[in-house]
Amino acid sequence: MHEMGLAQNIFDIVLRTAERNSVDKVLRIHIRAGQLRGIVPEQLQFCFGFVARESPVIEGAELVIETVPIRGKCKDCNHEFLVEEYRFVCPECGHEDIEVLEGMELLVSNIEAL
Repeated sequence: MHEMGLAQNIFDIVLRTAERNSVDKVLRIHIRAGQLRGIVPEQLQFCFGFVARESPVIEGAELVIETVPIRGKCKDCNHEFLVEEYRFVCPECGHEDIEVLEGMELLVSNIEAL
């Protein structure tokens, strides 16, 4: 389960950020996770809740996960499109050489705190 490792990394980022900004309590953490990361949101939230117990500043914080769809660009005709059902085929020309523009990201986009 790679979610535990991701949860630990998110925890580390949030803790460092909270310490640098003299945060008393983290309320909510917003994550942008690309669809290609294969993250199961419920598992990541569970794992994060487990690791968050290591810090009273973060414990109980809500983890909000935004799944970013896969967006591709055809290298033949330059058409940009949303990749559906993991079919990396240009809907305009049928070409299969697709550049992934979005869908691989994983970042902490916002931290709400007191």
